[in-house]
Amino acid sequence: MSRTWPRSQFEKVDVLHWCLFHDSDEFRAQVLRQQEELRRQNEKGTGLTFPLEVIVHLFEIMLLRGQLTPKFLRLSKLFYLIVAPMLYRQPHLRGDNFLSFVDTINGNKTIGEYIHHLDLSNVNQSGKNAYVAKLLKRSRPSLRSFTAPQTSFGLAPLISLRSCKTLERLDLRLVSETLNLEELFLAIRQLENLTHLSFPRSSIEINDYSNVKWPPKLEYLRVSGGISDDFLIHSEFPPTIAHMEFAHCPKVKHLGFEHLIEKFGYNLKTLKIQFPMPGLMSNSLDTIFIYCPSLLVLELSVDYISADIFNVNLLPMYENRPLRALYIDSSGMLGTTDKLDPIDLALALDDGRLPNVRNIRCTAKLGWNPDSDVVSYIAEELEERGGGLYIGY
Repeated sequence: MSRTWPRSQFEKVDVLHWCLFHDSDEFRAQVLRQQEELRRQNEKGTGLTFPLEVIVHLFEIMLLRGQLTPKFLRLSKLFYLIVAPMLYRQPHLRGDNFLSFVDTINGNKTIGEYIHHLDLSNVNQSGKNAYVAKLLKRSRPSLRSFTAPQTSFGLAPLISLRSCKTLERLDLRLVSETLNLEELFLAIRQLENLTHLSFPRSSIEINDYSNVKWPPKLEYLRVSGGISDDFLIHSEFPPTIAHMEFAHCPKVKHLGFEHLIEKFGYNLKTLKIQFPMPGLMSNSLDTIFIYCPSLLVLELSVDYISADIFNVNLLPMYENRPLRALYIDSSGMLGTTDKLDPIDLALALDDGRLPNVRNIRCTAKLGWNPDSDVVSYIAEELEERGGGLYIGY
């Protein structure tokens, strides 16, 4: 934090404002530019008598309320210096304004330095990899999160990702184009601040595991696409990963998944397995409580479990089991409506084998009768713990 207060000496407002802007280097530079502009205006006799920090704070409030518009950029040079970083911090891009935004960034390179969050999920372009690559190059000084578009994300954007050293979240789940995972790992291996990574849904298999070098601070990993059992078995997942999610992995089978959770499950705090996972068996997740005793949140589908999951052998007494939330979904396919009986869950709660569970959300596709005594007991038990049972449709 800087030791130099702004010219106005409004210390209470200054403390709040410095706390709000955790990007100290960027904010110090912004404040210096604002102060210099204010000094020039004061010398001309047209300076503002209202404290600069209060003006900035008011604009921040307007931004949160959606009232800050580009028209404020034209009021004065000082207002431009204040408002531009706010408006371009997280631009709202769509198909109809994407090309004009690219032109704006190309025409004014300074604007790219203001971008912290770049979400292209609502942009569908065809054959325009160069546009996405240019945006990544221009926004690399301050970019924190990037969501790739469904198309137009190939080799050129991957190369541009290498220079986004401040990137913390990389979401590629929408990418429908085939993406080589070896090239992806080469692009992200130097991103030392990356904590969240979502694989593309159409990623192909990887053959050379020597190129698998994970970012050092990775905490969340969403696995999807062409990931196979070989990847789960041969890859050395970093111990920093505490949250994993599996979705649309047709090549992941019971053998690879069980090997992963047996080897790595103790590290996990959150585990989500979404339907469909056609390679898993009807009871592949029964051992989840054995291999993942540290889970706080568990989300799974009844398609891959049986009533044995709450059996005392697979859910043994563990006084400090930290699980807080349990989400049970179902595909609704034939044979899934009677796989899990609520009495098994009720016994696990009554025996104290799930001592810290407070919230359970399940789908009506399980076939549970909300008016039955067993379901009522589960709901009452969770309410006494300060949570509840939620049955959705």
